Amino acid sequence: MNGALFSSCMQGCCCADVMAAKRPVLIVFDLDGTLTDSFELGRALFKRIFALMGFGEISDALADSFNGPSADEVCRIMGITDRRAEYDRLIDEVETELVRTIGKVYPGTLEMLLALAPHAHLAILTNGAPAYCAACIEHYGFEPYIGLRSGYVPGITKAERIGMWERELGARRVIVVGDRASDISNARAAGAYAIGVTYGMGSREELLEADILCDTLQQVTAACMRVIAEV
Repeated sequence: MNGALFSSCMQGCCCADVMAAKRPVLIVFDLDGTLTDSFELGRALFKRIFALMGFGEISDALADSFNGPSADEVCRIMGITDRRAEYDRLIDEVETELVRTIGKVYPGTLEMLLALAPHAHLAILTNGAPAYCAACIEHYGFEPYIGLRSGYVPGITKAERIGMWERELGARRVIVVGDRASDISNARAAGAYAIGVTYGMGSREELLEADILCDTLQQVTAACMRVIAEV
């Protein structure tokens, strides 16, 4: 998943420049803990994956610690090297199933996306697998609002992906919304305005480097609109 999806939609469209002028801002959302309440899903996912791989019953605390880091980091911690292809396959299969059975979207997420979509290009950028990202967008009804999306791609940081999208769109301002310290650090590296959400999985303390902290989705909407109004 990458910015080519948006590019292919816009090729040959004479209104592309007009759209860019009307929406000069790009808002990049993290997925888990920002748009979706994936705490229960993440715990169930990693406990099942490692049971299937023969690691036995891992603790809730260890499973919870994997909700956020990239697949590379999870595999490093668990010592997975030559079985990485098996891990990736199981992640795609189990994660997609769990999205459809126990996945939850935060109340108000769709209303926030609906309010912001006329004013900015909206994107999802997650450390989850591309198949998981696609399943979430379809299952939760995000498709009408999200023009760009990317799951984890080896060798490309979130900051680099944000920069690619910014250049592709010719965005004059970028906003990054996330619930973990890594979201804020990647926003900083990309020169973006950073919104930390305190209702997700990250602690308030780890988000203190954000430009603003928001306790609700309504506050996120208001903060984004203030930045948009300044462009």
